Amino acid sequence: MDIKYTLINYILTDGDKSFIEDHISKLNSIIPNSTIDIKITEEKRKLYKIDIQVKLDHVTIRVSKKDSKFYDILEKSIDSLKENIIRYKDKTRKYFEGESPWQDFENTDEKPFVEYRPVIKVKKYEDDTPMHPQEAIERMTLLGHKSFIFKNIENDKYAMVYIRDDGFTFGLVEPA
Repeated sequence: MDIKYTLINYILTDGDKSFIEDHISKLNSIIPNSTIDIKITEEKRKLYKIDIQVKLDHVTIRVSKKDSKFYDILEKSIDSLKENIIRYKDKTRKYFEGESPWQDFENTDEKPFVEYRPVIKVKKYEDDTPMHPQEAIERMTLLGHKSFIFKNIENDKYAMVYIRDDGFTFGLVEPA
């Protein structure tokens, strides 16, 4: 298993590296020959953010956690990654590979390995007026939301603006 590190304001010690490799090696049985990207950021006041990502055949699985206790957050991140990989391999892999339709595990006798029931809140809106991305950012900010879907006046396609993790910059997601 190959581990790639990206470090921001953090110096990785041999002990840290050994701890990470020890815990990541437990994933080798379920995702052999994979590359795992680990991004460690040390923010102000000893606050750590850990992003772990692994690319599988049809999906990318990513876990992101933030806390002041480095080893605790690292362990929780790896455990969470393992749960997501197992859920993908056991239940949703066939859907992503196009072998079967999406299953609603709630309505079947078969339950996923990891109990996971997403809460889906539906919000409908009536104003479908096209707007500029800058206006969408302004509306999102005024509403106090972290993302906003709108019809882009520049190409007449639906798009989404969102505030990025740094809290100061914005992203725009739109179809190709």
